[in-house]
Amino acid sequence: MKRGWRAGLGLALATTAAAQTGYNRYEQQYGDPVDVGLEDLIQAPEPYLGRAVRTRGKLELATRSQGRQYALSSTFGREAWIYPVPDVEFEFEQGAPTWLGKEVEVTGVVGRSGSVSTGEVITITFWSFLGPPEEVKGPIKATDLTLEALVGTPGKHDGKTVRVVGKFRGRNLYGDLPSRSQKARSDWVIKDDLFAAWITGKKPKGSGWELDPSLKRDTGKWILVVGRPETMAGVTYLRAIQVELTTAPTPTAEAQPPSPPPEKPKLPPVVVFALPLDGERDVSPDTKFQVQFSKDMDEKSFFGNVVLRYAGARQPGDRAFDAVSLSYDGGRRALTVDPGDLLRAGRVVELILLPGIVDTDGLALEPRPGKMAASATEVLRYRVTASAVLFPGP
Repeated sequence: MKRGWRAGLGLALATTAAAQTGYNRYEQQYGDPVDVGLEDLIQAPEPYLGRAVRTRGKLELATRSQGRQYALSSTFGREAWIYPVPDVEFEFEQGAPTWLGKEVEVTGVVGRSGSVSTGEVITITFWSFLGPPEEVKGPIKATDLTLEALVGTPGKHDGKTVRVVGKFRGRNLYGDLPSRSQKARSDWVIKDDLFAAWITGKKPKGSGWELDPSLKRDTGKWILVVGRPETMAGVTYLRAIQVELTTAPTPTAEAQPPSPPPEKPKLPPVVVFALPLDGERDVSPDTKFQVQFSKDMDEKSFFGNVVLRYAGARQPGDRAFDAVSLSYDGGRRALTVDPGDLLRAGRVVELILLPGIVDTDGLALEPRPGKMAASATEVLRYRVTASAVLFPGP
């Protein structure tokens, strides 16, 4: 497997001590991972380049690689090449040969390699991964433990197969564990008395039953989990092999919801990324503009509050952007502005976001630091290339 990506991305190696304290240097450098579908990532990678994402796909050997290069394959057969950082390389290489053809989840930074002549490839340099669930055949030999025995002696049972019972608490809906200790959105929590653990690798469902981790009404059921524990920063993660509904281990075992934590102040949304980049001086006449926000936005608030115009005095031949259209992708938190007309060569185009645009919490969009405009929240400016030649498609 080629390793030239290390120098290109300049990734700093996380130390063993850092991993034990829960500090993730990669996420400090590239931000909290964004959940994105693999097909969407491959088709429109620009908003994610150089950013942390979490995605999943079928593990395959890359079709265009001469060596043993692993790739994730999307539903439609498109590939993203994946590279483990040194911290997880050994563990990944141990399991990968047996995972071919199965779904694998990775968390890492998005890049792009190759060229137009050789073929560009989307890459993901990952520091965390989740292999496919283990196939269960026959009875599983496991040590019966209480959650108190498992969580109260952190690390003692790591790597062993254990069987525990706890009350389903959804996706940490009651704040039983630190919110930042959740490693993947699919993780969920069980609790018995004062002791709680994250369950990873399997959804809370089985034959004839399924619980929704996002709904409090589904909490309170007792679940038996067989799996292998891992302790990080004092928090227990149980990689599930088998889950099933059961009854309370004792008549008095009740997990009482704690007092709700104080509500964190909500931050207003801001523009975090634009494509083309704000201030770009060589955009194509057929450009469509994309603006990405820091929070989920209220799609309805865009209409009537997004203006596209030529800067300066009106010139002969200028046409108003009467056919401009807007579309919002909630998964990517990205607004696409289609001018509906070719942009005039050499002109400066302004994309204006007016007051009235809000996020799903009703908080108004705020300007970026140092980007305050007189009567608008945001103004993004672009210069259309003066010598563009458009070729018709095939």
